[in-house]
Amino acid sequence: MTQETLVPMVYTRLSCVMSYILLIPTFFLVFMILYRPERAVAFFDMGKGMLSFNVTIVSCILLGVMILSRVLMAVTAHRWSLTKRGWIGWQAGEVVAMGLFTALYMTLMYHGQYTYYGVAGGCIMMLTAVLIYPYLMAGWLWREMGQRELAEVDDDSLMRFRNTQKQVKLLIASSAVLYIEAKENYVIIHYKDGDKIREYTLRSSMVALEGLLQKHGIVRCQRSYYINPVHVKVLRKDKEGMISAELTTPNQKAIPVSPKYYEALTALL
Repeated sequence: MTQETLVPMVYTRLSCVMSYILLIPTFFLVFMILYRPERAVAFFDMGKGMLSFNVTIVSCILLGVMILSRVLMAVTAHRWSLTKRGWIGWQAGEVVAMGLFTALYMTLMYHGQYTYYGVAGGCIMMLTAVLIYPYLMAGWLWREMGQRELAEVDDDSLMRFRNTQKQVKLLIASSAVLYIEAKENYVIIHYKDGDKIREYTLRSSMVALEGLLQKHGIVRCQRSYYINPVHVKVLRKDKEGMISAELTTPNQKAIPVSPKYYEALTALL
């Protein structure tokens, strides 16, 4: 199963958004002027001593792309859950967009000497080689800050879900948890986020989470399921004797309940 972990909301915070917007084009400008990689210098200098001018314009292009991208990310991240894979893909998309706009500018500057598509490939590769460093540095820094903030929060009503490396990956009120199901080497936490129902896939096991879940009143209802009694609307038994729990939240699947846990769960309703 592919792990689809949600990106911490720290990445959509204004300070984080601004740091990316300013860091990426600034790093490119400083790197190009000070380090002066041979192939990139030959391309942007054009043999006319235009390195500084062209690099400055390209940095402005990068700034414009970053502003549009990060504002859009901040808006959409609060409406849809951005996964780790989606986060990486978004950043790759930023670099591609930067390369395409840079290629448009450089094609115009070369006055048709090269085709746009030929220039675009080179621009994307050059930007990828340069910008991978600030992306990695910023990503690591904000990830560490997010981890520290999660660890420092002190509230007994909040649940700290940790992965197999004991890192806090999700901090959530116990009342928001609907149910948890096991999937191979992962557990999927289904929870309420305002009016939306979201999922968080955590690399862990039911056994590792058992103490945390019991502490917050979330009980086992079947070998692969834990359920929050607060959100159970009714327990139903079909003609074959199969028991399931119907949740109070609409459009949610019924959760299987084993006879072994039926009485204990009924007592909590």
